[in-house]
Amino acid sequence: MEIEFNNKTVLITGGSNGIGAAAARLYIESGARVIILDIDHIGEQIASRYSDSCRFIKCDLSDAKEVEKAILEIGFSEGIDILVNNAGIQTYGTVVDTTEELWDKTISVNLKAQFLCAKYAIPFLLNSFEPVIVNVSSVNGIESQANGAAYVTSKAAILGLTKSIAVDFAPKLRCIAVCPGAVDTPMLQTDYNAAENKLQFMSEINGIHLLSRTATAEEVANFILFLSSSLASFATGHYYRVDGGIGIRI
Repeated sequence: MEIEFNNKTVLITGGSNGIGAAAARLYIESGARVIILDIDHIGEQIASRYSDSCRFIKCDLSDAKEVEKAILEIGFSEGIDILVNNAGIQTYGTVVDTTEELWDKTISVNLKAQFLCAKYAIPFLLNSFEPVIVNVSSVNGIESQANGAAYVTSKAAILGLTKSIAVDFAPKLRCIAVCPGAVDTPMLQTDYNAAENKLQFMSEINGIHLLSRTATAEEVANFILFLSSSLASFATGHYYRVDGGIGIRI
């Protein structure tokens, strides 16, 4: 069965590259009108390519005033049917060597931004026929890699935020979290480029997945589209792993 989003307006944060960009393309191809909110201007290229179905708004998603202004403009002009809270950054460090500045930045981009977007989008979502919020977390919200105190904390907190939104706005609004494993995105490419032994790095990354590879951005985006569609209409409040089987092997 083909998933369609005809006459739906989808707001995607961090839609300039990676999972967000893949989701933007798939929603557009499925009939949706997409608005990308991102601080990265690369999103303008996607909007230009799909000018009839997509537009880009530059926004610092950790800034409450910028988020409020952008979402109010979108909500009043086009309405919002689906919110995909995707923007995020990967940071490293234990609780001892993570600076307060890095901690605050990680929590602001990964968690506070999802809170702000939900806060200002929900009043418009509640006017939609079948409103959905998809929060992009990580397998690190459930398991934990080493040396990722701020990142792991932010991704775990997203699961609590998801449950809270689902409870508070049921039965009208569905809210779901998606937890990817390693995904072939610019973020992973940055880590690869920084690795001293690149062959060992990729071997270790691939090896933690039962499928012995990383996911493509499109594989995660397909999962997001399904969960936000009417085909998943009885799913809310939970997280769904699309992680290639991380954590199952003893």
